[in-house]
Amino acid sequence: MQKRIFITFLTLILIGILTTGMLSISLMRVNYIRNIEDKLISNSKLIEAFIKEQENINNINFNGLADTFSKKIQARITFIDKNGWVVGDSDADINKLDNHSNRPEVIEARQGKIGISKRYSKSLEYEMIYVAIPVDIKTYRLDVIRLSVPLKDISEYYSLMYKYIFLSIIAGLLVAIFVGYRYVRSVTKPIKELTIATRKISSGNFGELVKVRTEDEIGLLADNFNKMSLKLKDTINELLDKNTKLKAILSSMINGVIALDNNKRIILVNPIAEKMLGIKEEDVRNKYVLEVLKDLNLEENIYEVLNTSVQSKFEVEAKEPNSKIFNVYINPIKLTNDPNRTIGVLVIIQDITDIRRLERMRKDFVANVSHELKTPLTSIRGFIETLKSGAVEDKEIRNKFLDIIDIETLRLTNLIEDLLLLSQIENSNEITKKDIIDVNKSIEEVIQILGGLADKKGVNLIEKANKNLPYLRGNRGWFKQMLINLIDNGIKYTPEGGTVTITAYSTKNRLVIKISDTGIGIAKQHLSRLFERFYRVDKARSRKVGGTGLGLAIVKHIVLAFKGEISVKSKVNVGTEFIVSFPLDKL
Repeated sequence: MQKRIFITFLTLILIGILTTGMLSISLMRVNYIRNIEDKLISNSKLIEAFIKEQENINNINFNGLADTFSKKIQARITFIDKNGWVVGDSDADINKLDNHSNRPEVIEARQGKIGISKRYSKSLEYEMIYVAIPVDIKTYRLDVIRLSVPLKDISEYYSLMYKYIFLSIIAGLLVAIFVGYRYVRSVTKPIKELTIATRKISSGNFGELVKVRTEDEIGLLADNFNKMSLKLKDTINELLDKNTKLKAILSSMINGVIALDNNKRIILVNPIAEKMLGIKEEDVRNKYVLEVLKDLNLEENIYEVLNTSVQSKFEVEAKEPNSKIFNVYINPIKLTNDPNRTIGVLVIIQDITDIRRLERMRKDFVANVSHELKTPLTSIRGFIETLKSGAVEDKEIRNKFLDIIDIETLRLTNLIEDLLLLSQIENSNEITKKDIIDVNKSIEEVIQILGGLADKKGVNLIEKANKNLPYLRGNRGWFKQMLINLIDNGIKYTPEGGTVTITAYSTKNRLVIKISDTGIGIAKQHLSRLFERFYRVDKARSRKVGGTGLGLAIVKHIVLAFKGEISVKSKVNVGTEFIVSFPLDKL
């Protein structure tokens, strides 16, 4: 802008100087020629008066007279007779001159006027200005006196004028450049500062101020700009603060939130909803909600909320990306200052998958516990009634029935003990006992405990534990119970001649224990539910080998209590491997 104003300023000055110069030259040209004409007219009349004073006009040597006066007045003098012939000329041979009757100035002079003409002279070979006056003398030898001067003097005068004008233009431009630059700079500096400030504001640097000390309109503009900038900064900071709080609230919510406009297009998705639905806000913003949530069947409910402004709630099951169960709440979004106006819909998604799974597990648990308790109790009660009905008198039958009752009672005892242990582990937020656990010694003790069972079934127990394993801190009884349950499981489901291998080693910050067997293996579809209470892959076979169905559930919760991790790998008819790892830096 500064450059454009400066160029415009110089252009206007240049145009003004050129216009003034041209007008001045034109005016001076007119005045100069007029002065010459007046001078020639005056001199012509003086010559006429001189001739009138002569006694014998017809004897005058006009050629000599022309020479004499020409030197005095510095002009060409020509005397023309009544027939148009030149009878005297100061600058040319009269014998070589043409008849002058057709000259414009001569024609006008013969009409009693003062003839004035400008044209190129062939005899003198340059442009001349001619002034002719009629001679009021009754003589045939003289009719018109004509004076002329060359215009080359005017050309030289013009050249001089052009030179002066050019110099004045240069001088004027230099002065204009100096003065104009300072003036334009002083005018555009505040505008430049305003431009820089607005650029900074557009980049996010709100509150920029400009320093302008003028009292004119630009100063007023700068003052208003500073007020606007400060107000904008306060407003933006307030909006950012509210936006930050809103984002923090949305991010901290345990439920997913999706906001829609009246056209059912997504305008906001909080992080929990992104995680629930496997989407990204930047990918779905401004998209039609059913394109993103087509599995939730929201169309009818959203349409109802938009039309009735009444909230609704329903439960849906989404199949993708993972099978989930959601409670969906749909509420209208209303303006605080205009409650009757609905600007969109708020969809709140509550993930109740775990709740439903826990409800199912609770029902299964109650059913399984009831079943596990009812079966031995029914058996015991039946044998007791049989004994009471007279079988007690038969010693052999009595002892057989009492042995069965003892076995079923032991099953009940083991079940109750496992339930109590599981409840104790689940209800402990952290390991209350901080025993120093010698891992190598614990593995040896468990192998000694279960060695007899393995020998009885014909299963080989193989220990591959590294020596000098790092110690753990925690409940020593729980740790041994975990090993017993895993190794016992391996022995139970490994046929005669098979092996159960206990491997233990440590890495930089973890202790790893692997229990692998060459047993019947577990199908892939059962692996995800293997650690659930009372879950059995083959219920008939599980009851046949014994157990309460709580062993692996207990193992899982013991590992979690130690802040560890457990995983399982298995192939049917090949074997199973349980991998347990504990962090060494957290105990």
